[in-house]
Amino acid sequence: MLRFEDGQHERELAVHRFVGERTSVPIAEIVFFDPTNNNPLGCPFVIQNRLPGRNLNEAYGSLTHEQRRKVVQEFGKILLALRAVKNDTAGVVKATTQDDGQRIYNVGRFGIAPDRTEGPIDGVQSNDHTVLNMLLTQYKLWLTYSLQRDSADVLSKDYYAQLSKIAREMDQSGLFEDQSFYLTHLDLEPRNVLVEMKDDIEASISGVLDWDSAVFAPIFASCRTPSWIWLWVDDEDEDERRANDVPEDPQLRELKQIFDETMGPAYTKYAYRPEYRMARFLFHVAKDGLRSSWIIQEAECIFKEWAEFTGNVDSPDAFIGCVALAFEKTVIEDEKDDHTDGESNFDYLEAPQGDAVSHHGKAAIDDAEGYPPDHQSNSARVEGLPKDIVSHYADDTDAANVSAENRP
Repeated sequence: MLRFEDGQHERELAVHRFVGERTSVPIAEIVFFDPTNNNPLGCPFVIQNRLPGRNLNEAYGSLTHEQRRKVVQEFGKILLALRAVKNDTAGVVKATTQDDGQRIYNVGRFGIAPDRTEGPIDGVQSNDHTVLNMLLTQYKLWLTYSLQRDSADVLSKDYYAQLSKIAREMDQSGLFEDQSFYLTHLDLEPRNVLVEMKDDIEASISGVLDWDSAVFAPIFASCRTPSWIWLWVDDEDEDERRANDVPEDPQLRELKQIFDETMGPAYTKYAYRPEYRMARFLFHVAKDGLRSSWIIQEAECIFKEWAEFTGNVDSPDAFIGCVALAFEKTVIEDEKDDHTDGESNFDYLEAPQGDAVSHHGKAAIDDAEGYPPDHQSNSARVEGLPKDIVSHYADDTDAANVSAENRP
């Protein structure tokens, strides 16, 4: 199979190879890769072997109940295999190849803006070795980037301030007790899964696709429930708020039970509890920013829901009121931009160069058990809501690399 790659081809290739070396997840074998434009195609490309099977998004509705049982069990085992690989920092997998051909993996900071720029952002330093610090640093990076684009962006200031406040409250309440980061495929939907049917009873997952969205993320982000298993609706997005609904149909109810038993309580705790669902949203904004009006609307829902969850019901209503006009202005500008040159209101400018951002760069990748991080670094949290959402954390020390040859 010939695939043409975009600017992220080297990173996708790195995580693809990493998953193949570290897990038993079925993925395509890379036959050849050319990262240059100096070839007959005139662009980077990769050749992979073609995996057998049908797209699960198309096949699931026609599977027998017995086939679905098999697929659900295998899908759960894939999630567990990914979660068995963890690291002491969040970010994206990268790889370098030494002169002797040995491949070295490391974890780099999440990029900012559509092109995932990892260059310096003035005045922002990073110490991503705790969940809280990772969230706060990413919010600061996105806010700084937005203000460089529009210095009067009051909406971003207010929203990132509220997100940072909630992140601190979650940390103080113990929701971030697990300070490791787990290998997570953030787009592990049926469209990215291949299934092979042998007969009316047997079915197996033959491949998982599109690894460009795989990252090291907090445990709650790695435990998003695949409620499509028992709440399947064609061409509709899943509603995480309904993930723990028990189906009336006994066969669908059995599929949910099979999944829950396969994953165990250590998974379902993070999958179904509303506070961890809200924490997942905080992570996704930290990774991708407030880049659409839909995300901004969802943020408003999370602000209100978190306030109700914690019993602080007055604060968010006042907050929502103070930003309502700014949000309305953003929506109007979005609609206006839709009619101007086909450009989105969220097309960011290139990040300016400045003092380097300190980030973990080469972070040691650890497998299933690993080593606990220094939880004392949580003392670096900033109380209250200062003008700068994130204080300047001390530079962190690069950790040792782990090579493919010497992995555990």
